Amino acid sequence: MNGKLLLVEDQALFRKGLRKMIEDHSLGWTVVGEAENGHEALELIEALRPNLVLTDIRMPGMEGIELAEHIYNRHAGTSVIILTGYDDFKYAQMAIRFGVIDFLLKPCNDRTLMEVLHKAHERLESDLRQREEREADLRMKEEALLRALLLRLPGTRGEEHRMRPWVIGKRLVLIAVKDYFPVNKHYGPSDLGLLQFALFNILTELMQRHQLSGQFIALEFDRFCFIVEDGKKANTLGRFMKDAVQAYLGIVLTVSLTPPVTSLNDPPSLYESFILKEPSATKRKGSEPAFLSSGTASRHRVKELQMQLTGSILLGQPDKLDDQISKLVSRIGELPPEDAKMEALALAFALNSLAKQQLGQNAETPGFAEQIELLQSLQSEHDAAEWARVEAGKFVAGFEGWRLRNNESIINRSLDYLDKHYMESCTLTEMAEMFKVSQTYYSKLFKKVTGDNYSAYLTNIRMQKAVLLLMNTDMKVSSVAASVGYDDPNYFTNVFRLLHKMSPSDFRKQFKS
Repeated sequence: MNGKLLLVEDQALFRKGLRKMIEDHSLGWTVVGEAENGHEALELIEALRPNLVLTDIRMPGMEGIELAEHIYNRHAGTSVIILTGYDDFKYAQMAIRFGVIDFLLKPCNDRTLMEVLHKAHERLESDLRQREEREADLRMKEEALLRALLLRLPGTRGEEHRMRPWVIGKRLVLIAVKDYFPVNKHYGPSDLGLLQFALFNILTELMQRHQLSGQFIALEFDRFCFIVEDGKKANTLGRFMKDAVQAYLGIVLTVSLTPPVTSLNDPPSLYESFILKEPSATKRKGSEPAFLSSGTASRHRVKELQMQLTGSILLGQPDKLDDQISKLVSRIGELPPEDAKMEALALAFALNSLAKQQLGQNAETPGFAEQIELLQSLQSEHDAAEWARVEAGKFVAGFEGWRLRNNESIINRSLDYLDKHYMESCTLTEMAEMFKVSQTYYSKLFKKVTGDNYSAYLTNIRMQKAVLLLMNTDMKVSSVAASVGYDDPNYFTNVFRLLHKMSPSDFRKQFKS
């Protein structure tokens, strides 16, 4: 993922140069704003919530160290890098106590800037991973507490205040597996963990697809519960769940939607009423209850894999994506057979979800249900790795097709956008963000399709519009500049002179004479 970066520098030319250096390299950062001083920076930090502030140490009004102190005290999620001259370096080091993560000596070259920002991005990714782990741990603790509530287990005393907002006014989607081993499938007790893994992820993905958020609780190896908001979407969820699991796994579910919960006494009573109507699948074919932890962990592993791969898709980096997937597949071949099958299925589910979320694939992947059944029968880690390689190959082929279809579409939509919004801020960074690709990829794609680099194309559009205004109106040159997207009339005049070999005023005089 790209982090959000705010530039704070009172020298406009140096600030613009820094921005260009950042935008010319894929460093994992998007410049979301610029400020000339610390006071302006604080306002932008409130509005933009950047992950990183790159600030000069010497500025009028509020210096960089004072700004770092404000950020340290009020915006714990924002890191700071200080730009400093050699003479101020010892003074700048005082800012370490305010959490400043690095320093850049002015003037800084591309290589130094890239090293510092690359290190800062690695830190950002590490922080995000740790936050995700903390959130996952919190969700698992909530799940354990809700499981205890539904099963009337000890451990909920004193936690009523925490649980009440989780369940009051919500509805329970209670799910029972009729039989993990249908007669038309070749499943056996040893496949139970993998089947549970697949079941958990199919149900979770359906929740996401129907834009329903809610806690998922594994109650017994064949009994599950979603706690969802009351509404129309909840009413149809059960049918989709039954159809999807039947199609993918050939397994029949019973699904029941309860009335809204009015007190903490309702969930266990509703669950007990449900299980009285449904015989337990544990009594079928002599299977023993499976551990629930593997299924719960599987959902977190699928999400983790999605996060790893999403960045390469959004940044338009097919080579990096290929490399990531190849390493994941190779790792599968190094695991014990059962773990290898679990990891292969996690990767397949992650790729299947990414195909829908990022590549706009609406239908289910053809043959995916049959491939899940094939995976059950595999005996070795090498077979599981080969299975994963085939599934990954389908995704990579789909990704390449998506890129080919979207490349020309991206630039055509860009040209339409620039024709209507040339007078607004249309930086390369902003355009790349709009179309969810990296700046480097967008720049190369623009050049390939149009034959022009991006900045030259935008400049030509603006100059064409300026010529029309100069020829057909009496607007002041400063007003013409503002109308075509230039805040600085002097800069506009210099650009115009480079293209037309005369100033805007002289051009107008020559035309009217």
